[in-house]
Amino acid sequence: MSEKEIELLSLGLKFGLTPKKFPLVEYISATEMLCKSLEQTDQPDAIEKAQAIRNLMLSHIRKGFKMTIKSNLSAEEKEILRELKNDESIIICSADKGKAVVVEDTETYMSKVQQQINEGDYELAKGNEKTLLRKIHLKLVAQLKSMGLTEFKDRRPFLVTAPVMANMYILIKVHKKNFPGRAVVSQIDDPTYNICKELTRILKPISEAGKSFIKNTYALKEMLKDVNLDEDCLMASLDIVGLYPSIPLQKALQVIRQKLEADDTLSSRTDWNVDDIMKLLEISMETYFKTLDGKIWVQVDGCPIGKSISGEIAEIYMNWFEETYVFNETNDFKPIFWKRMRDDILLIWKKGDLEENRKLGSDDLDRFLWKLNCFEKRIEFTLEREKDGVLPFLDLLIRREKDSFITRVYRKETHTQKYIHWRSNHSRAVKLGVLKGLIHRAHLLCDLKEDLLDELNLLRDVFVSNGYPYKLVNKTVNESWSVELKKCISEEFGEKSENDEYFEVLHAPYVRGFTERLQKELNKFGVGFVMKKGTTLASVLCKLKQKTEKEDRKDVDYIINCKSCEMKYIGETGQQFRARKEQHKRDVKNKVSTNGIYNHLKHNKKHQIDWDGAVFIDRESHFMRRKIKESIYINALDASDKHTKIMNLEKGVYTNPCWNEFNSEVRKILKR
Repeated sequence: MSEKEIELLSLGLKFGLTPKKFPLVEYISATEMLCKSLEQTDQPDAIEKAQAIRNLMLSHIRKGFKMTIKSNLSAEEKEILRELKNDESIIICSADKGKAVVVEDTETYMSKVQQQINEGDYELAKGNEKTLLRKIHLKLVAQLKSMGLTEFKDRRPFLVTAPVMANMYILIKVHKKNFPGRAVVSQIDDPTYNICKELTRILKPISEAGKSFIKNTYALKEMLKDVNLDEDCLMASLDIVGLYPSIPLQKALQVIRQKLEADDTLSSRTDWNVDDIMKLLEISMETYFKTLDGKIWVQVDGCPIGKSISGEIAEIYMNWFEETYVFNETNDFKPIFWKRMRDDILLIWKKGDLEENRKLGSDDLDRFLWKLNCFEKRIEFTLEREKDGVLPFLDLLIRREKDSFITRVYRKETHTQKYIHWRSNHSRAVKLGVLKGLIHRAHLLCDLKEDLLDELNLLRDVFVSNGYPYKLVNKTVNESWSVELKKCISEEFGEKSENDEYFEVLHAPYVRGFTERLQKELNKFGVGFVMKKGTTLASVLCKLKQKTEKEDRKDVDYIINCKSCEMKYIGETGQQFRARKEQHKRDVKNKVSTNGIYNHLKHNKKHQIDWDGAVFIDRESHFMRRKIKESIYINALDASDKHTKIMNLEKGVYTNPCWNEFNSEVRKILKR
């Protein structure tokens, strides 16, 4: 690769690209979403607040919609981006760890995908994509109906409209020899996507009830304070090789059933009984996915990385494993301390009799490891011992000092020190939030002042190298001492921080120079701003799944034109467009009077509809927001009550007439 290409990729795959034009429709729809949520309460104060917010947004959008947005990429960088995007000989993806960007030959990447398939519990699926999706969907519907959810509105939260096949891609392990891949299954919008989220919520308290559970590194550091150390102690860590795919699924499901039956708090989380939860789990773990070459596979054992429920299943199984083989009273090998976060285990061990260990050629810890690896052939542990009293674990570097532990921040050698670049299309608050979060971590994890100073100096250099202004970084680092002291005092006295107050939220794209001013005004109403994810280098360059055919796209606002005149039909659908188009055709054939396209053809018998020339004007996964956008586009083309310029018979959902002043601008967007 050229130096210029490497320089562009060094910005990081999360680098946000500025929008080409002011996102007018996004801001109008975001405002209407917020105001509608307030007005639906029917509280006078909330309705008044909604109108005040609408007036504020109207004022700001009037000033901002004509603004020129300066790109955060140079003309040369844009050209390089286009070339990389169109280069089919390479695959660009993330490294498994460390935030690195990996560029592989397409052939090499596909061979690594196939290697993962060959080594894993996968088989070629029998049946085509449509048949397999329908099979899982119907199983799920039948099970929900059997549970008493006979009405569609009751089942809807757990189903996916127009489900799609999950996709498998790989992340490259740059820290391992020959750079192998780690298989990840993206289940977004697959048939079990929503039910998996609900099952995760139900199982989470059980998974977090394990004796070895640690929430995060900060919790682990507090636990270490209670450990009684002496010179005979040894620190070590265990890693479970490929935990999720290695879980024996049927045994894990048996364990989950036992845990659910013994859970006295289950009824407080759900009305579903144990049998029904288990049937839903079995359906959810029937995992089909596509690879980049279009082949469809089924996972026959283990849990796929990337499926939301996999974490809870793996955690509950490992809790049982530890209860049975580690914490059991009959176990001859007992660690002093054993805590686990998913596949990483920190343990503290008594060294034992050194003379006896020399005679045997191994110590108790080695023998314990051998024993652990014999219990379940799919679960394999690897061991790392402390060196000179020091052991890295997660993002902690732990050092033994007589009868206590000293900790500091730890990073693997493969960490690239890449964070959100200063040029990225993120607000100043978001970018500084990353720095402040890492500074806060440093203050919490570093016990010694010299370690803390080293970490703060490193962060100063790292963020300056990521394009942050030196003065701003230096100021943030220097102010952290008083900020952290204030936090400690607040926590000690149980005081709430200023940010604990509840906010209603405006969810919209970030526009530099506009969003900051708007955010200040919104805060006066107790309204926060959450940035809607925009285009990133990853979304442009990472082609890790098959391209979706136009007809198979879903969650779109669209225009269908008449070939014989300038009349248009504007619609929206959460289904695949192919299915929605066929519905329109059926309505025309069956002379359904409520269909605008049929009514147009009824009064213009010689006219023809351009079915194949449909244009997608927006994409929006949120149902109500998509409906609001449809209404904005309808009003832009024909704001009259009796539509004469479009085929639509209705205006769509109600949107406040104040936005009609932007109709001419929305029409320009449609022409683009």
